[in-house]
Amino acid sequence: MFIVNVDWFFDSHRRPLEKRLSKDYHTSIVAGDSGYATEYSMEKFSVSARVPTIKGIKQLYLTVRKFSKDTIFVVVSPVMIIVCHFLFRKRSFIIYNFSGLGFLRSKSRLIRGLILQSFLNYPVKGTRVIVVQNKDDFNYFDELARDKDHIHTEIIAGSGFEKKQVHQDSLDISRLVIGYVGRVRKDKGILDLVRAVTDLQNAGYSINLKIWGNLDDSTRHGFSESELEELKSQSHYFQGFSKDKREIFSSFNWFCLPSNGEGLSKAAIEASSFGLPLLLSNVQGNRDMIKDNGFLFEYGDVENLKRVLVDISNLSKEEVQNMSETSKSMFEVNWTLESVYNKWKQLLVKYDTFSA
Repeated sequence: MFIVNVDWFFDSHRRPLEKRLSKDYHTSIVAGDSGYATEYSMEKFSVSARVPTIKGIKQLYLTVRKFSKDTIFVVVSPVMIIVCHFLFRKRSFIIYNFSGLGFLRSKSRLIRGLILQSFLNYPVKGTRVIVVQNKDDFNYFDELARDKDHIHTEIIAGSGFEKKQVHQDSLDISRLVIGYVGRVRKDKGILDLVRAVTDLQNAGYSINLKIWGNLDDSTRHGFSESELEELKSQSHYFQGFSKDKREIFSSFNWFCLPSNGEGLSKAAIEASSFGLPLLLSNVQGNRDMIKDNGFLFEYGDVENLKRVLVDISNLSKEEVQNMSETSKSMFEVNWTLESVYNKWKQLLVKYDTFSA
């Protein structure tokens, strides 16, 4: 059973994995209700701003009670992991699947300390397996839970992506076009990317930027009023939203993710499947994805990003093509849906005795 804080997140980030697992296991889904419609069924509970309400917690508890004690919970997102850790303390086995550490990397040491210590020291009945997506997060939890015999830490790189196009895509590098795909938020570094590209354009460099994702004015996503106005003045970069992966990833020839932290970027995985070199901020999650297939730059440092953009604009066609091929190879080895599924299957076999 997958337990997720909100339905649309499950659909975009865990549905392919759950669908693949359902070929060998009986699967079910319990998710927060945002009103998102799907063609498959899931049990839902009440949420507010992606956090379960008191009513939602009661609904979740009553829903879970209908399933047998042998049902394996796979709980996704830090919020739901914390909730379920306390709510289902008598369960003999639960898997906590962190997409990213989110507020557990809060700048407030007090908040982080209280959450983590209560999480680690709360008396649960059985075994808890923490599944993270990158080496930094693995080392973080492995160190924290070192003296906790009932907590085990594992690493599985993302939730996998199944690219339906089977032929090779050619990479057009006649002009440098940078692309970003995802939520338009301040912590994703969008403003830094816009400023870096705009400055280089003004300096005479032949470079363009394509941003795929919607800017939600209602929530602002951390931007000040002046920053929102600055983004709106550069609206020509924004392409809107599309479900067509080919349309998105054929519109640029370098994928850039300037965020402040990732579990493992789904968009970067998809970009690599299309053979795009990666340009990523030097933060957890992103560091795992760069090996001769692109470059890292420092988060929040526009000047550093500009220097890297200038460097890649001077690469030869052969150098870019080699990075493109490396991206494809890394995807095939590490991030396909089948690869991730096999790692989940190995994990379930490994802990079979704990879940019995």
